[in-house]
Amino acid sequence: MILEPIKPEVLAVRVIPNVDAQLKEKLKLAPHHRSVGLITCTSDDALYAALDEGTKAAQVDVVYAKSFYAGAAHASGPFSGEIIGIYAAEDEETVSSGVQACLAYLRDKAWFFAADEHGKLAFFPHVLPHLGRYLSASAGVEPGTSLAYLIAPPIEAVLGLDAALKAAKVELKVYYAPPSETNFAGGLLSGDLYEVEAAAAAFQETVLDLARRPRSISPEPRVEELSRSLGQAAGSGRSGGTDRGGVANRPAGSGPGGAPRFKLQGSGMALDAKPVEYTHLFDDQSLVLKTHAAIRFRGKLDLLQGQVIDAAVAARQEGQAAVAAALDDVLRYLRNVLAAEVTGRPMPQLTVAGFSADELHRISHDTVHYMNVGWVLPQPSMGPTVAKLNMLRAETREVEIAAMDAFDSGGHLSRENYAAMLYGLNRLSSALYVLVCRAAAASGARGAGA
Repeated sequence: MILEPIKPEVLAVRVIPNVDAQLKEKLKLAPHHRSVGLITCTSDDALYAALDEGTKAAQVDVVYAKSFYAGAAHASGPFSGEIIGIYAAEDEETVSSGVQACLAYLRDKAWFFAADEHGKLAFFPHVLPHLGRYLSASAGVEPGTSLAYLIAPPIEAVLGLDAALKAAKVELKVYYAPPSETNFAGGLLSGDLYEVEAAAAAFQETVLDLARRPRSISPEPRVEELSRSLGQAAGSGRSGGTDRGGVANRPAGSGPGGAPRFKLQGSGMALDAKPVEYTHLFDDQSLVLKTHAAIRFRGKLDLLQGQVIDAAVAARQEGQAAVAAALDDVLRYLRNVLAAEVTGRPMPQLTVAGFSADELHRISHDTVHYMNVGWVLPQPSMGPTVAKLNMLRAETREVEIAAMDAFDSGGHLSRENYAAMLYGLNRLSSALYVLVCRAAAASGARGAGA
């Protein structure tokens, strides 16, 4: 799939608390360097970018980083991959902090992308808004400078760099001539953040164009004019037509200063049109794949809301107005959960039919005492309301699991909001079971033990 992320895999990680003096000499460590951290990975450029991130998170120095010949597909061992990187610092805690920041960046941001449907042509149109100490030294710029890190196979890289340099006010600080150790090529381009983003977008469009039409010697539009398809020329009057790669000619003025309107979350890749396989995490500047865990969670939550409405309709048709009113409370709660997840506002507190989450939980565990209804095993004879409520109860468990998949290991939710969301969804299943019991009693069922 075009623009499918090709995420790096970390193969091995270790920290040496006290490196041997002889090895310290061979690694040319500074006197204060006592501990080192080692990382191997399947993607060399992804790790180079991630190593830089570690220097912003901790007082670590990148003392060694080398790509392996022939790439990860021909590695010397199962934990070799395509590159080894080594941090050094005064103590192991500092090294560990740098390593953790590096690993997080590899997981969340430092991705190659597929330029063709089969995923055989990979490229790296990466933007680093603020450099750390490692890549700034490599590029000969100050820490904090914005940089476009552009890598592709040889012909794509040469064409892409040419388009990038013509599309934006950037300076080619480093040129990686083909072939590199892994037979790729590219460069590091510095400038203002907007300019390096425009350069990366032009590089991307050129690579995608070559993937679509590899044997066209007179491409139309010409390679050197590809940046115009990014809408750089204001007032061009072109409508937003989309090409086969999912990148479109943007109507003039659709982004600040004529900039591309969309951006992929975490990668810095700028796009003129939203690819069909992507959607908004928050806005046009945070597109993610529709398979993203947070999007899956939202889909489950959306389905649950639809089922609540369906159950409420059934309850009203069967004359169970109190159950229908309680389901209105459930629907309101779920919509507020979704709003809180997207906006970051505090999670709502669950209240159904005037009962708090804790009260509903207590009632669900002793329905005989509180409702004069025993344990209810829903049956077809109990009618549509009971059936739909029972389906709601089961689906709530699925939404709770989807929330854990999306946010348990991080994401954009604060820990407080995540905990409040899980608590509310857990108690919601109790509330729905209480409604099952109420609807079953209305149908004439008393439940076991009543």
